[in-house]
Amino acid sequence: MLEAMVSGLVTFFLAPAVIMLGRRLEIVGVDVHKPWKPIVPKTGGLAIILGATAGMILGAHVSGFQLLIPVILSCLVAASIGLIEDLRGEINPRLKPLLLIFASLPILISGAYSPRPLIPFLGRTRLYRVYPVLVIASYPVVCNAINGLDVLNGSALLTSIPFLIMSSVIFYMRGDLQLLILSLVFLAAAVAMLPYNMYPAKTFIGNSGSLFIGAGITSIAIMGGIEVAAIIALMPHIMNEMYVLFSIRGLKSAKNIGKRPVIVEDGVLTASKDPDAPITLLRMICAGNRIDERRAVYAMTLISAFATLLGFLTHILLLGG
Repeated sequence: MLEAMVSGLVTFFLAPAVIMLGRRLEIVGVDVHKPWKPIVPKTGGLAIILGATAGMILGAHVSGFQLLIPVILSCLVAASIGLIEDLRGEINPRLKPLLLIFASLPILISGAYSPRPLIPFLGRTRLYRVYPVLVIASYPVVCNAINGLDVLNGSALLTSIPFLIMSSVIFYMRGDLQLLILSLVFLAAAVAMLPYNMYPAKTFIGNSGSLFIGAGITSIAIMGGIEVAAIIALMPHIMNEMYVLFSIRGLKSAKNIGKRPVIVEDGVLTASKDPDAPITLLRMICAGNRIDERRAVYAMTLISAFATLLGFLTHILLLGG
């Protein structure tokens, strides 16, 4: 697919430029999970945004797939919110979900969804009044969930790729060329960024990158009618976010938490034994273990891949593809 090729190539070749830009403008973050605490540019997400957007614009204007236009707008809204965080610091955690609601508006206004989702054992339901509310709620949930697993080098990308592979396979089997291209565009951009974001990371994808990917995944699930498969595939992300919210008792700024879920000792991650530290997927992986960063990321990826397999099987076996 030409659109996916353009997405991957633009992302890959723009990455060095946005990394240099991040250093020059001092848009950087500290890699806290390494003993030497390196300073890393957090502008890698810009390459993903530009690459995937280029692929979608190509699909919309050259191939005539107008379905991609609301996705472009939705993702750019989410990315803009993330970029504000990257440039100016953390947005109020209670305000951020409200802002991410705006990412749902292009999909709602364009009517690029079906209010009759397929649910296991129930078949095709009729949720004409409820479904738009679910669409509005889904963007803050999924975007923050993807953002919440962006804790280690490559973790956000590697835990998102299984869903993008699953959606690509489903749309290929269905013969839906537009949605297949949409999934492949995001998949290509994510894979192209891996050499720069994997351990040891040359750049972080930042809040702009993770929220952009989150909005893309949400749009793919809604427009493709694979909501149930998506919920199952993204369960590690969603549960991680829920664990954090329950353990810190609500929406709080990271600056006000003060205690980290894992401790770095000689380059090895161990789970915090402080009962007041946030409960996260990473903390559970490290519980009772001394594990290096790369192995922790691989564990998170395997968990996401297994959840995605369950989502795919659910879609195929219970929903009939």
